Amino acid sequence: MLNKSPLFAASLCALASAVAAVPATTPDHPELIPGPGMPTLASLGLTSADLYGMGPPPSLTERTAGAELDPELKKRYTSVCQTYSTGSVDNVIACFNYLNSIGNNACGLTGDNIVFCTAGDAGVGGSNISGGPSASSACRDVATAVQWIFTYCNVGGQVGGSDAAYGNGNLIVTVDNVNWF
Repeated sequence: MLNKSPLFAASLCALASAVAAVPATTPDHPELIPGPGMPTLASLGLTSADLYGMGPPPSLTERTAGAELDPELKKRYTSVCQTYSTGSVDNVIACFNYLNSIGNNACGLTGDNIVFCTAGDAGVGGSNISGGPSASSACRDVATAVQWIFTYCNVGGQVGGSDAAYGNGNLIVTVDNVNWF
């Protein structure tokens, strides 16, 4: 009678070495979806993986350094943190990187509200509080508001809140859970 133990052991070793040779896959990132009227990722030469791979931005102080403040200006919007509708900080940072990549091009809205970007469970939107028909800021200034929110409104990796677009109290930027939109 044939002893099958050595054959079984050899087969098991061959199987184990074949499994070990399979390269580890990297986890996929959620798809970043630009809001209506916003530039596509392809038009910016980016992918969702690129936006997640950029990591966190420089500190908020570095981004606003050199800004000249008029002493007679008054703040028109008080930034707010909230915890009832939040998104993952990584997803929020991906939206930040998307908006920042658009640079000085306008992020604007006609009417009351807009969705700038969604990624996974997070959404970044804007509200026009000017009383007029539209509001607009450079997308990098919208990104600076997003950065304020994920810097100061991050509770256990979950982010939610609102801030005015940098230098524009008429365009309020919000970070919420996508189910809130």
